[in-house]
Amino acid sequence: MLVTLFLGVGLWLTRDIGPAQRLEWLSQEARLWTRAKLGQIEPTGKVVVLGIDELSVTTPEEGGAGGFGGFGQWPFPRSVHGELMSYMGIMPAERPAVVAWDILFVDRNFQPEMDQALASPIPGLGFPVVMGAQLDPVAPGLLSDGKPARSYGVTKPLAKAEGALAGLPDQKGGLLPIPALLDVAHFGVLTADADSDGVVRKLPLVVRVGDQIFASLVLQTLLDYWQVGPADVEIKLGDAVLVHAKSGLKRIPIDADGYYYVNYRYELTSTVALATEEGEPEAKGGVKEAYPQGIEAMSYGGFYRRQIKRLGLGENWPAPDLAGKIVIVGQIAAGLTDIGPSALSAESPKVMVHVNALENILREDYLPRWPVWSVLTALLVGGLFGAWLLDKRGLRVYSVVVTGVIVVMVFSSQFMLSNINMMVPLAVPLIGFLSQQAFVVTRKIREEQAQRDRIRKMFGSYVSPELVRRMVDSGSEPQLGGHEEEITAFFSDIQSFSAFSEVLTPSDLGELLNQYLGAMTDELQKHGGALDKYIGDAIVAMFGAPVAMPEHARAACEAAALMQNCQTKLRAKWKSEGDRWPPLVHAMRTRIGLNSGRVIVGNMGSQHRFNYTMMGDAVNLAARCESGAKSFGVYTMVTETTVQLARAKGSTCVFRELDRIVVKGRSQPVEIYELAGLADDLPAGMKECLELFAQGRAHYLKQEWDAAIEAFSAAAALEFYQPERDAGVENNPSLLMVKRCKAMQASPPPADWDGVYRMTTK
Repeated sequence: MLVTLFLGVGLWLTRDIGPAQRLEWLSQEARLWTRAKLGQIEPTGKVVVLGIDELSVTTPEEGGAGGFGGFGQWPFPRSVHGELMSYMGIMPAERPAVVAWDILFVDRNFQPEMDQALASPIPGLGFPVVMGAQLDPVAPGLLSDGKPARSYGVTKPLAKAEGALAGLPDQKGGLLPIPALLDVAHFGVLTADADSDGVVRKLPLVVRVGDQIFASLVLQTLLDYWQVGPADVEIKLGDAVLVHAKSGLKRIPIDADGYYYVNYRYELTSTVALATEEGEPEAKGGVKEAYPQGIEAMSYGGFYRRQIKRLGLGENWPAPDLAGKIVIVGQIAAGLTDIGPSALSAESPKVMVHVNALENILREDYLPRWPVWSVLTALLVGGLFGAWLLDKRGLRVYSVVVTGVIVVMVFSSQFMLSNINMMVPLAVPLIGFLSQQAFVVTRKIREEQAQRDRIRKMFGSYVSPELVRRMVDSGSEPQLGGHEEEITAFFSDIQSFSAFSEVLTPSDLGELLNQYLGAMTDELQKHGGALDKYIGDAIVAMFGAPVAMPEHARAACEAAALMQNCQTKLRAKWKSEGDRWPPLVHAMRTRIGLNSGRVIVGNMGSQHRFNYTMMGDAVNLAARCESGAKSFGVYTMVTETTVQLARAKGSTCVFRELDRIVVKGRSQPVEIYELAGLADDLPAGMKECLELFAQGRAHYLKQEWDAAIEAFSAAAALEFYQPERDAGVENNPSLLMVKRCKAMQASPPPADWDGVYRMTTK
């Protein structure tokens, strides 16, 4: 329930931002595209697109023998636009109801006569013309031809907008058509900002600039089409724009900022180029995509050339079907600037945004949106109830039910859009539902895992827990045998542990050992070590198996250093408990040996009882390092191989080269080192001690006994472990080397001595 509440609140707060919003857009576009592909209501036929298509931007010569090419490169001369409108108004019976331009004329042409040729025909056309204006927040108010507009010409602000003035965001400024057009044509705001994915999903029907409110291109076109003025318009933000037309009240829904959400139904399917000769069928070109009940655009260039021949030559060709319709002029040719993604297509003429909005409003074909919170709440509450009902069911049944709910939700949302014209939010509620069910499934998996873990722990009390894990994960019975692997072997043993049994009762000994082994094992496993076995107080472990670990040497060395620190804390804890433990416990110390190399790891033993362990010469050498540490007076001894591997992986440990020895039971010499500690945790004076020791060792190898004794004696005073001061400490490396140097000074080795020291004890 807490997770459900958290998901509901979190998704509600983030529904309109980031990935959640993008997923919602994608889901809406997929459903709109499906609706368009499956077929839908026919367009009203009252809106005609006069498109500047590929034919329009050819030259007349490129149009073929019929001379039906266009005007070459866009933009065309403005005089051409004036002539085009003149051809629309010559025959009264063929006149459109209104012509809207999805094209901006906000700057004067360098040839003033061109502007006049565009504007002068408009008063005598016999139908209204709507030009586009553009919002510009950085403009100082409304500008026309770059200068403050003296007036709005024939366009009037919306008179009954006083109540909405405070609620609409102030757009600060804008660019109006040139003065010549302001005096003869209405203007409407063209600006319709795209979302972050480039799709225009809503456009403003009413726009505030300063203390005035103006209509958008779509609304102004409809006002002219319905033959009403600004006084007939009411604005109720968050509800609707109300237009009191002669045919009845028109109610256009808007949001609190005056935006209308476009109900995308139609895409441009093709362009009608018009006949090239009398009697020939209309030619169609520029097919975009085969949408059922799509919109066909009329070629701007084809219309212009046809009207010249039809009206100028008096040829008896059928008139273009524009009578009483809304004609909207815009760019539709690929490669022009007014092309971009829409809710139905990756590449669509932006004029189709206005076409869809006009078609929606003329048919009252609006797309209400179901509130996100209601769908989200219903799914989350239903999911919670379903999880309770199916709590005892298996994961398979639960997954089938959850999948079924998702499928029903998807198909229901498509049905609501296609048949009831309702957009149901889908992505955000499904994200919430899936997240909720993922949590429920995770809980069920964890419950099953907990049962498996209980089995592991039961068997892990008798055999290796790692082996139990492998058995459970593999699903097969364990087999005898092993494989070769490079690892770092770990051995530890408590110094003089046999003495503890003499001063402790069996129960106290068991309690002490459990505290020690528990703390040390935790530290070991924290750094990736795998416990092999306990042998009394001894710990045998490996780094690099059964799970491969490229940095096994570094991890083993750092774990060993931290385990020594852990025992220091244990000694302090035991001492703080007063008489609970004898002084021998307060002085407990552990020796650790490490060596790296290739060994055999796997299940070793009999057919009926075996253990996952390690075997090989590298393992034996690690054990010799642990026992041999006592001879050198150190508590963590490692081999040269381990040191090199650890340093290669960026180890933070500090090592002291101790000697080159041959351990008992081996014939090959090996370089051994003391792990002095972590670089950031090195005891005071230890760095100088190590430098003096290294100097002494250099003299030692050269058989310079006096110099070696002097260096080792100076280092001995700085050693961290001092026999006479620290309980349980019997020696340290510097004192050992002083004694050895004196012995060799008395009985020098041969001249070809290689510096190897042969140990006679394990």
